[in-house]
Amino acid sequence: MKQRSCVVLAGANAARRVREEGLHQGQVSTLVGASGGPKWLAISQLDRVLISEFFRDRTAPIVTLGSSIGSFRNMCYATANPMEALERLEYGYINQSYATDRPTPAEVTAAGEEILQEVLGSTGALEVAGNPVWHSHFVTVRGRGPLGSEKKLVLAPALMASALANAVSRRSLSAFWDRVVFHAGEQPGIAFDHLSTTNIRLNQENVCASVLASGSIPLVMAGVPTPHGAPSGNYRDGGITDYHFDLSFQHPQGLVLYPHFFPYMVPGWFDKSFRWRWVRGGAMQNVILVAPSPAWVAKLPFGKIPDRDDFIKLTTEERLRYWHAVVDAAKSVAEDFFEMWQTGAIADEMIEVGGDQAPHKLAMST
Repeated sequence: MKQRSCVVLAGANAARRVREEGLHQGQVSTLVGASGGPKWLAISQLDRVLISEFFRDRTAPIVTLGSSIGSFRNMCYATANPMEALERLEYGYINQSYATDRPTPAEVTAAGEEILQEVLGSTGALEVAGNPVWHSHFVTVRGRGPLGSEKKLVLAPALMASALANAVSRRSLSAFWDRVVFHAGEQPGIAFDHLSTTNIRLNQENVCASVLASGSIPLVMAGVPTPHGAPSGNYRDGGITDYHFDLSFQHPQGLVLYPHFFPYMVPGWFDKSFRWRWVRGGAMQNVILVAPSPAWVAKLPFGKIPDRDDFIKLTTEERLRYWHAVVDAAKSVAEDFFEMWQTGAIADEMIEVGGDQAPHKLAMST
């Protein structure tokens, strides 16, 4: 079997359907995008294939769910010219630069706002809010009490307290954060089964603010004060509650397609070191996850995909060379998915994940 640049992991029901029917866009009701900042560059070419080929001429409504960079990516799908929007996002994201390797939260926030304005242009916000096919859902959190502060001496201890509480129980996050989901359409297409959740309808006035808030990492970026139509407060990175999502949310009937930069899913931002909380195969019943293969990642410069530390550890010139090299290499990830889909080889080459199986361990064995 050909060694692939990508791996495809599928839950039991999703695997059965692909074997019986092949893989086609009509099966997919939901598209998920995870938090992860620069990590998305490893799958930016996969997004291109999904936009231009897999979902080409899509007319049936589809729900997209994203947090942080997943919201930025999914926002592009809901614009009138998604490929152009994605290319503007990639260009702006790669070429952001700062005078020092420790920019202030205000500086990083200003850069994020500039990228969003370039991507959306004058009509993009209206297109995203009113798209009849691509029903966007952008996950943010609203900090309670001191977590609404911009003062580091107040915010940092509050963050630590919420992290310690999460270590005891993930459900304790509701004492510190309210999940707020900004959704297109009259009613949300996603319903979460845990943690306090408020749903706010997207409109032209809050698209930019909600997407920016969805990626506003505490202490790295400033929070976004009260997006239009939302309860009063300071809104931040949705990855705090839903980093890669725990997949327990309710979604429209059909399969969930999850283009991801890892072959594993960490529920919340504070769960990275709690491997027993990582999503297991039993939660992936209707999920098809496509990710770069571990072997492909090992061949990249530095043997890893990009991350936020690159802004600190590398000069701007080094980072730009590295990130461009990753984007160029990512073409093989997209090409392999395209070939597996078009030829039907995906039915034989996907890895079925069930029960208590750990997806990343199965991916490592390929």
